[in-house]
Amino acid sequence: MKLSKRTEYGLRALVQLARVWPTHSMQARDLAKQEKLPNKFLEAILLALRRGGFLESKVGMGGGYRLTRAPRDINVGDLIKRLEGRPAADPRPQDHPTAGEIALDFVAGKLTTAISSAMDSMTLEELVEHVNKSQSSTQQMYYI
Repeated sequence: MKLSKRTEYGLRALVQLARVWPTHSMQARDLAKQEKLPNKFLEAILLALRRGGFLESKVGMGGGYRLTRAPRDINVGDLIKRLEGRPAADPRPQDHPTAGEIALDFVAGKLTTAISSAMDSMTLEELVEHVNKSQSSTQQMYYI
């Protein structure tokens, strides 16, 4: 499964917001700078996530975006569904599909189910834990 840039950038920003939750909020420009993302595009993504109920925003001094609930309560599958939008409709089935087409449809269905199950079993908190673990292991120094 290939994620759109919209989803990729949204997840990257949400991981940063989850890392500072619940004590801090972050402005869109700071998120864009940290993750090296285009600011205007990120602002549109954050707005969609706010409308979807994942983020809240505050204007003014000390303002910015923050998660509406704990990272452990935010499902990655729900985020991806919000960011990706509605899936494209499958083409109309042919009147007489070939054996190969039937087999490929079966494989595609199994893959879709497996991917959805994997996304739905992950939380934003798990992503943050993985990032933290990866960053701490790459920052170790070894002396000889």
